[in-house]
Amino acid sequence: MRTHYQSEVLSAVYAAMRPDDTLISRQRIEDEVERNPAYYPGLAGRTRIGRRRIITRAMNQSYSFWCESRGVHPSSFVWHIRDLALDLHHTSGVQE
Repeated sequence: MRTHYQSEVLSAVYAAMRPDDTLISRQRIEDEVERNPAYYPGLAGRTRIGRRRIITRAMNQSYSFWCESRGVHPSSFVWHIRDLALDLHHTSGVQE
């Protein structure tokens, strides 16, 4: 996969994340790309199927699945982006 595609996917993930999110879906990433195509020219210029493949591959390389089942299931297009316990630890003012 081309590096700029992966960086565009990760940029879209960070832009689409909400403060309390621990999971993100491929659909939310796609929505971000469609809302702001100028920010993601490589992804926006691809067909829907091509864009989905790129997003899925980039996310599989960067994040763990929400569910351990493999194959084409809705849960295979959702990834853990942040650990809730770790996030609560850092946002509660507790310092390491």
